[in-house]
Amino acid sequence: MPRSLRLTLTPKILLLALAGFVVTIVLVALASEDTLEEAMLDQVYKQAQSYLQGIALNLETMPADATPEQYRAVLLKSLSMEKEGVLQFSPVEIYLYSATGQILAHTEPGVYLDKPMDGIYGKVIRDGKPSASKDLTSILEKGDPSAHPTIDIIVPIRLASDRYNAGLEAELDLEELRHIISVNDNTYEKRILLLTTGCGILLFLFVWWLVHRLVIRHVLTFAKAAHAFGSGDPRARIALPLPNDEIGDLGHTFNTMADAIGRLLDAQEEDYLQTLRVLGKALSAKDAYTQSHSARVARYAVMLGRHLGLDEEKLAVLHKGALMHDLGKIGIPDAILNKPGPLTNEEYAVMRTHASLTATIMRPLHRLHDFLDIAAWHHEHWDGTGYPDGLAGERIPLLARIVSIADTWDAMTGDRVYRKGMPVAKALGILETEWNRGQWDPELVKKFIHMIRETESPP
Repeated sequence: MPRSLRLTLTPKILLLALAGFVVTIVLVALASEDTLEEAMLDQVYKQAQSYLQGIALNLETMPADATPEQYRAVLLKSLSMEKEGVLQFSPVEIYLYSATGQILAHTEPGVYLDKPMDGIYGKVIRDGKPSASKDLTSILEKGDPSAHPTIDIIVPIRLASDRYNAGLEAELDLEELRHIISVNDNTYEKRILLLTTGCGILLFLFVWWLVHRLVIRHVLTFAKAAHAFGSGDPRARIALPLPNDEIGDLGHTFNTMADAIGRLLDAQEEDYLQTLRVLGKALSAKDAYTQSHSARVARYAVMLGRHLGLDEEKLAVLHKGALMHDLGKIGIPDAILNKPGPLTNEEYAVMRTHASLTATIMRPLHRLHDFLDIAAWHHEHWDGTGYPDGLAGERIPLLARIVSIADTWDAMTGDRVYRKGMPVAKALGILETEWNRGQWDPELVKKFIHMIRETESPP
């Protein structure tokens, strides 16, 4: 994936969580709407039963010889009663039928056929339980939206008897209920959406915090440690304590792996250092001066490093690096390396390659990059006129700048085949004259001169 399109783990998890929250909110809104409608329909169903049972109570108190007109009067009175906002339906028609299916009374005048008693009409009387003749949950959704929805309710009654022997059916207009639902649905949905959205945001923030605390921050720590270890820091580890879960197991595994790799690299580098020591002995046999010169450079470099306040680990690297800073001279021809007089320009150009040769030899020491810094750049100058890369100022590593001064000092004060070393006082005079002319770090030269005056009394 292109870097510009890369998504880190945090937004991926949060986007998935957000998608889940959105789906949840939609489902909750839909479910709540259905729940509201079902609750209101159930309320209407119970209210309708109570309404019919009230009519049935009036009919049941009538004498056994009551006429159809008397029954009809009761039905008409119930049909025309004022709702006064109490009922959520309007009665359209009501009729009373006997156990044989005969219509005993009807609010609408006319001649009616008997009801078939082998179906729901007979079942209501036989079982003594009311019944709705239509599906309450779908009545408001089907048919022509402009038509009024209706429902038929049947309840069993007792006419001058101690058992159910008749049925009372009413057709109810539910337009009022549909209006109530349409008005309340929007309000109810808004409240549900506000509630679920608020809870979703809080849950979203909590999930973000929880994921970051339990996963992301540990992953970032692991990535930082892995990057440091891969960049050459052998001590890079996951900090303890770690959580007692899979994340903790991953951290312990990383530390175990880093320890094993560290031991392997230590063994490899120790073997390579031993090889370098063998090369150093070979160089000593080829050029005795280089061995003694490197030992003195190491001594002066460590003195200056200690004077600068370097820690013991850095001083150890400085000492070893200074001892091997001229190891590349093993690749310089003997005629040039041991020439008893000054070198020609061509010979000097060959001699200058020893820094690059030393760096090449030390390059396998990946974790001890300070060795490579000293080897490659101890002939660089503060003003950028040195070799091999023309580095300037603080782009030259500190240890290389220290060895550069120590190397120059020993070149002035040490004995060579073709000349004696100059006195300390004269060498100090040269350093004091040249300290700010571009070859060395001025501050380091000042400290070196001060150190030499304190430790070595010139004659």
